[in-house]
Amino acid sequence: METQKNLRQGNEKNPETTITMTVNAQIDRAFNYIAPINLTHIFRGNALIPAIVNTSVKEGWNQAGLVRTVYFNDGSTSQESLLTMDAPTSFSYKNAHFTSPVLAALLQQLEGEWLFTDVATNKTKIEWTYRAIPTNFLARLVVRLILMRALRSMLIDALTIAKNDLESGQLEGGTTWTKQPAKQ
Repeated sequence: METQKNLRQGNEKNPETTITMTVNAQIDRAFNYIAPINLTHIFRGNALIPAIVNTSVKEGWNQAGLVRTVYFNDGSTSQESLLTMDAPTSFSYKNAHFTSPVLAALLQQLEGEWLFTDVATNKTKIEWTYRAIPTNFLARLVVRLILMRALRSMLIDALTIAKNDLESGQLEGGTTWTKQPAKQ
């Protein structure tokens, strides 16, 4: 696994982190698997960030402007908006309106961007950036010193799962959704 810039500072106000991996898969296959991936399959949570247990949109997550609710295992939610979709090279999104009291106090939103680059026959470089937009100066410190490290760990785990799926050919976990009622 390659990683690019452990924890980039982003700009003064918005800390960010970027994960980079090369997968043994054609760019179209990698993009078409990852862009609409089942979030419950790759976001399993960690000590600070709860796992994703459901979303309000499970299929057809492929057009800028779509919005869905993301449900976490602690009962909280966020609103995810798909901002751009440029197959097979990139897509971006934001998460906002956090109902978790901690995340709502720390974050206006999280922005995610995926870049896919064809680097060789059957090899694709994937860069995944998460940028935090904190609510204020104090929140920025907590986000930079604590939350971004937890986010980075979760992103590495998530991209490793997707990479393993693509390279093993075991794509069912990322493309199927178990029937789970949406938490209200």
